[in-house]
Amino acid sequence: MKRLSKATHRFRPHHGSGVLLFLLAVLLTGCFGWGLGDERDTSGTFSLQGIVVVDGTDTPVGGAVVRVGNQETTTAPDGTFAFSQIRITGSSMAVAVEAPGFRSATLPIHPAPDDQLFITIPLVPDGPDGGSGGPGGGDGTDDGDGSGGSDNNGDTGGPGGTDGGGAGDGEDGTGGHDGSDEPGHGPGDGQDEEPLPVYSGVVEAQVRLVNANANASPATVAGVSLPAELLDRSTSASVVRTTAARVPGEWIVQLNGDYPVQAVHDMWAEAGVQVIERLPDNFYLVAATEAGSEAEVEQRLAMLPNVVSVEPNQRVQPVAVPYVPNDPYFYRQWGLPMVSVPYAWGVTTGSREVVVAVLDTGILPQHPDLAGVKIVHGRNFASDQSSLDYTDDATDLSHGTMVAGIIGAMTNNGVGIAGINWNVSIMPVRVMSSRSGGTVAAVGQGIRWAVDNGAHVINMSLAWDASYNNTFVNQQIEYAASKGVVLVAGAGNDSGRITMPASHPDVIAVGAVDRNKRITWYSNYGSQLELVAPGGDTRGGQTNGILSTDIVNGRLGYSYQQGTSFAAPHVTGIVALMYSAGITDADEIRQLLRHTAEDLG
Repeated sequence: MKRLSKATHRFRPHHGSGVLLFLLAVLLTGCFGWGLGDERDTSGTFSLQGIVVVDGTDTPVGGAVVRVGNQETTTAPDGTFAFSQIRITGSSMAVAVEAPGFRSATLPIHPAPDDQLFITIPLVPDGPDGGSGGPGGGDGTDDGDGSGGSDNNGDTGGPGGTDGGGAGDGEDGTGGHDGSDEPGHGPGDGQDEEPLPVYSGVVEAQVRLVNANANASPATVAGVSLPAELLDRSTSASVVRTTAARVPGEWIVQLNGDYPVQAVHDMWAEAGVQVIERLPDNFYLVAATEAGSEAEVEQRLAMLPNVVSVEPNQRVQPVAVPYVPNDPYFYRQWGLPMVSVPYAWGVTTGSREVVVAVLDTGILPQHPDLAGVKIVHGRNFASDQSSLDYTDDATDLSHGTMVAGIIGAMTNNGVGIAGINWNVSIMPVRVMSSRSGGTVAAVGQGIRWAVDNGAHVINMSLAWDASYNNTFVNQQIEYAASKGVVLVAGAGNDSGRITMPASHPDVIAVGAVDRNKRITWYSNYGSQLELVAPGGDTRGGQTNGILSTDIVNGRLGYSYQQGTSFAAPHVTGIVALMYSAGITDADEIRQLLRHTAEDLG
C-alpha cells in the first residue's frame, strides 16, 4: 500500500455539532436482528470463485472440472474458476472437483442470496503417497458433533450454544452443543447434517523478481573506460527509504545514461556494493558487499556520479488472491468480501500489539470465538457492576460481544465466524448496561481511560442527539485525537442527521449499507458522514444482516443483526489492520480510508 505523507495538522473534515442545551439519554446505535435459528431465505442466486491447488504444495491445478448446482466449468492454467448466478437449491450445496491424476473432492458450501463466495480446493494426488482423503478428510458424513437437524418446519437452524447442553429444542433457533469446540447448527432432533466446510491450502507467497544472491558474480561485459566528462558529479540522487518488507542490503539504482555494467560496477565498488543484475532502462539491482548501516550505503550510492535515484528493493506478496479461513460461517459474512478484507489478509492478518478499545455494553470473554483473543485489562463505568468487571450481563443480544466479534473474533480456528483481525488485543470498556443503557459521563470517562491505558483505536457503537453538545465529552474526544488515537462511531439509526459522538469532527462517522451496497433505510446521513460500511438490512431475510458472536436465549452462539452499530466495527477492524501493517499516523489513516474508499455517490 502506498503511504501518504503525514499531515501537519489534525485532519478535520467537518464541523462540530450545535449547542442546544437539553439532555437526552444515551442510546445504542440500534441493534435489531435474530439468532441464527430463525427462518432462512434460500431463494435467489449467488456467485462463486476459487482456485484448485495440489494439497500440500499449493501448486495450481489447471484443467480441473468444477461442478456446482447445474453448472460446470474448467479451471484456467492458474487453477482459478468462477461461476455467476448460481441458483440456490438448499441451505447446503456441494462443489465437486475432478482432475486427471487426482482424487475427486466434494466440498459443502452454505450460500445465501447475493453471496460472493471464495474458496480454495486442495486436491490429493492419486497415488500411494497421495494421502487418504480429500478436503476435510473422512467420508463426507457428519460425526454427530453437535450439528442440529431441521426444525418442525423443515428450516435449517443456525449455530447454537456452546455449553454442552445437547441438541436444541426445535423452537428458538439456538440449538445446543455436545461439548465439542464446533458450534451447532440450530434446533433439531439430533440427526446429522452435512459437515461444515473446511477450506485449506491458501498460499502466502513471497515473490522475488530477481536472483539476488549476494555471492553471485556481477554480469560480465567488456571493460570499457568511461569518458572523464561522464564522471562529473551530477546533482544529488533522490533516496527513497522505507522499512516495510524491504530486502535487506539490496537497492535498485538508476543512472542518467546507458553505461557498460562492468564499468559502473568498478566505479561503485568504493560505495561497498556490487551489481547483481542489469535491469531495463538504465536501472541496476545492487547489493551491499560489506557489513554496515544501510542508510550509509544509500547515501554513498546517492553521491556517486550520474546516479539519479536509489530505492530499496522490496518483497512482493500476491494481494489479488483472497485468503479464505476455515471458519464455517465465514461464507455468511458477506460484509467482509464487500470491503475486500480477504484480500487485505494477503498483506496482514493483524497484530496483538494493536489495542482496540470497545466502548460498549461489555463483552462475554468466555465465548468460544473470543476465548483465544487477547483481552487486555478493561474497565467498567456502568453503575451496576464493579469497576473491574467489564463482562456483559445480557442473556439475549450482547451488543458489545457482537462488536468485538466483528473486529477480532478468532479466525481460521474451524469455529464460528472470522474476525477482521486474526490477531488483535481487545480492550473492553463498559460504558453502558444491556439492561439500562448508559450516560454521557460514562462515555467521556471511557474515552479518557482507554487513551491513558494504551488504546490505539476506539470503537463507539453508541449515540445521543447531536443537539446536546457536551463539553466534557468533546474535550475527551479532542484529548484522544491529540494523542493520535483513531476514533470511530456509528452514525445512528434514525434516518436523520448524524448523532454524537459520530458528528464530532475528530471522529470517523460510519453509515450503513446493505449487501447490495445501498444505503440502508435506517442509516443517518449528512455532510458529517465520512464512510459507509456493511450494516445489513434484515427486512428481506435474516441472512441479509451482519453475523457475529452473541448470546441467544442464554446460550453462547451467533446472531444476525442490523445497524450502524455493526458498520462501525468494520471500519475499526480495518484501521487495526492498517496499524499492524505499519500505518500508524491517525491523519494518514483517515485520509487513506477516504481516498481509497469506493464512491457510491
